[in-house]
Amino acid sequence: MKSDTSFVLGYGDSLRFGNLVCDRYGLFFPESRRANLERGVRQAFAASTCASLDEYYNLLKNNENTFHAERLVNALTVGETHFFRNTPQFDALYNDVLPDIIQRRHYLRSLRIWSAGCASGEEPYSIAMMLRELLPDVDQWSITILATDINTEAIDRARRGVYNEWAFREPRARNLRLRYFRQRGNHYELSPEVRRMVTFDTLNLAGNGYPSYESNTMYMDLIMCCNVMIYFPQDVIQATANRFYEALTDGGWLVIGQAEHSLSIFQRFQTKNFPDTIMYRRQGFTFEPPSEPKPVFTAVQPMLPVTPVQPVSMPIAIPETPKTLRVSEAMDQANNLLEYGHLEEARDLLIKTAGNNPGYAPACALLGQVYADLGDWPNAERWCQQAIQQDNLALEAYYTLALVFSHQGKPDLAVTMMKKVVYIDRRHVLGHFHLADLYHVSSQIPQALKALDNARRLLGDLPPDTLVKNSGGVTVERLQEAILLKQQQWNTLLDS
Repeated sequence: MKSDTSFVLGYGDSLRFGNLVCDRYGLFFPESRRANLERGVRQAFAASTCASLDEYYNLLKNNENTFHAERLVNALTVGETHFFRNTPQFDALYNDVLPDIIQRRHYLRSLRIWSAGCASGEEPYSIAMMLRELLPDVDQWSITILATDINTEAIDRARRGVYNEWAFREPRARNLRLRYFRQRGNHYELSPEVRRMVTFDTLNLAGNGYPSYESNTMYMDLIMCCNVMIYFPQDVIQATANRFYEALTDGGWLVIGQAEHSLSIFQRFQTKNFPDTIMYRRQGFTFEPPSEPKPVFTAVQPMLPVTPVQPVSMPIAIPETPKTLRVSEAMDQANNLLEYGHLEEARDLLIKTAGNNPGYAPACALLGQVYADLGDWPNAERWCQQAIQQDNLALEAYYTLALVFSHQGKPDLAVTMMKKVVYIDRRHVLGHFHLADLYHVSSQIPQALKALDNARRLLGDLPPDTLVKNSGGVTVERLQEAILLKQQQWNTLLDS
């Protein structure tokens, strides 16, 4: 790969990566979504030390390299959502579906709900808030709200329960924000009583690990799976619909996205029509003791009416005059844009921010990272070098620059930059891990093994599902697996 050109995926690259992620994760990228595939592959490749796309593809083909696969899946499944998305669906849930479930479960005082493909958590938390509105004695019920997604980075954001203004674009969300959130600067933190109602976990809906007791996906009263199956090929959609049917209790409900309805796919379900929306129900009914009178469900006051909101395609609006923003606010907005995969918008905002705040190294370093994610090595290098000129301890600039030099086929310069990273911060786990890769490329096996051991020790006894800092959603477990595999492989090189 030439160092004087930006990184671009060809049609053949898109085809082979598209086939790989479809076969392994059920993620289908037709021609209309080719740009999304290319964006995700570029971003994940930029975070590796691979010198070529062929090398990166071969890593992914090896099923044991789950470290790289986890990062790629996260880059490909960036989900944008907000609280109480799709007003007609939530009206039907509040006025009809949830009261029906509550009435049928009144004797057991138990509810089981699953948000499948929960992204950053707005959907399951919306359900939790609605239950608190519907049930005055909600804390006396046994309520399970399981929220799953294949994207570990999104799950981590969901667990934190901290959101920006854009998550509250619906009037209903703004009404309930006063009751269930506390403002922290430019963000809003969800109340502990709502957060405790939701359990998050990772799950690949294209796999066959559900319904099962191990994944806690049995006997659900309600399954929410909106705008997920549109990314699956037809056979995976059918298999997913069948698994959802088996995961529901008799009379349980399934809610899907407006663009996902199909009479043939969901023929096992009963179709239920509500104003401006359709829902599905598993046939059959739950047993109720005949000796007692049927309880009458009485809801609290209806939720405040909502008015239509103009749809907007971006998660965060970029101000027309960013120079009026404090630099901290601009950086915060740029990071929010990056979380949702809006690289070009983040780039444009950071260019203005750097121009309005000359000498501010963090803006230049972040801009260098954005250019690297876009596959533009020359501009990534230029902005990282500018950050270092302004601050010779600009760790993130050295880190990005090391990866850029690796992609450009300059392993010696890459080693030099990554050594600066671990010198500035000796606890930088990914710095040691990638330094090991760079030493390995240069056939410095003893040094590579020492760097791996440093990374292993820094992980220590951290919980397996903890995300490694600045890793794009890679978990401690996945990084430990990658370290162990490399140690086993490279030790044989010393013995040979």
